[in-house]
Amino acid sequence: GVALVVPLALPAMDGGLLGPAGPGAGARVGGGGTISAVNPLVSLRDSLNVDQDRTVLNLRTNSADASDLYLRIVSLDDFDGTTWKPSQRHIVGVPDPLPTPAGLSGDVRRAEVTTTISAANWYAQDWLPMPYPPSGVRIEGNWRYEPVGMTLVGDHGQNTRGLTYQVRSLDLRPTAEQLADAPNPPAALKREYTEVPKSLPEIVGITARAVTDGAANHYEQAVKLQDWFALDGGFRYDTQVEVGTGSQAIAKFLADKRGFCVHFSFAMAAMARTLGIPARVAVGFAPGAPQGDGTVAVGLKDAHAWPELYFEGVGWTRFEPTPTRGTLPEYTQSDTPSTSLPNPAVPSTSASAAPSASAPASTDCPAAQRRLQECPSASAQAALPVDG
Repeated sequence: GVALVVPLALPAMDGGLLGPAGPGAGARVGGGGTISAVNPLVSLRDSLNVDQDRTVLNLRTNSADASDLYLRIVSLDDFDGTTWKPSQRHIVGVPDPLPTPAGLSGDVRRAEVTTTISAANWYAQDWLPMPYPPSGVRIEGNWRYEPVGMTLVGDHGQNTRGLTYQVRSLDLRPTAEQLADAPNPPAALKREYTEVPKSLPEIVGITARAVTDGAANHYEQAVKLQDWFALDGGFRYDTQVEVGTGSQAIAKFLADKRGFCVHFSFAMAAMARTLGIPARVAVGFAPGAPQGDGTVAVGLKDAHAWPELYFEGVGWTRFEPTPTRGTLPEYTQSDTPSTSLPNPAVPSTSASAAPSASAPASTDCPAAQRRLQECPSASAQAALPVDG
């Protein structure tokens, strides 16, 4: 059968992604007031490669732009050089309303969005898919709240199977200026979310510095990283890719330039940390497909992972480094913002010339076309150095 979207243990990016959950692989919540550091990352490659897509969730929302409505399940913030997984966190009862997100100031433009979400009868997820950041949740059953990640997790076997629930969330619209002028984050937060292990290959940091050369601040560095992966770096979206093992996995991906959302999000978050930018990885669903009745259908092929970077005054902020997937955030675009981009059923696996990290972006091809890889081929340029 099709691998379902369930909490599972994360392997070391070693050619497979996630297998069926073994005994005790779920989110275990109880009287101890903590949630185990298990990984709810979806069985992404199996989901993205199914012959026939299956609807996981149906949404009805009053969002002004449903093409930008990502559904976030959980954040992975513990990075050991091989894997990303959630840290063990304390959980509490679900407050109403939910607290203001960490780091968010009153200066950021926002609107509150209400989304009603219905889960398929076969979709049994321990973690609750929600737009981020949520400000309130109406749901039946036994659910608990993890404040750091602003996530809900089922208690005593509770899951999403067949549930309909309502989420109020904030549609945040920071400006590029607000992100560029962000002050330093709290020392404890920066220390926790910029930690990288000694086993991380040196080439990861070297590449990050080369790609972001000339950037004046962390925001400009983040945009340069995103655009290098998504637009100008010669990367190809490929769900059939084989990747390296262990601590060399990210270095191999940077050399081969082929992969899908797990590889792009893991690599960008790791590179951001080497630059001193607090970073983590979010797991959930990219925006779904609008339906004729005004709803939005989210399918298995929308399973996705993306990096979140922290900027004081704005909080945890989404970036989108994966080519052809989701939408580029408006606050990262220098040209006219594009509309939603399709998720191809059969991703391209053709090779591409690999430009250097400092190669300028083409001014003749809009960002939307570059992300869809529809621009005329650029001349081959020197690739970045890679160990070995």
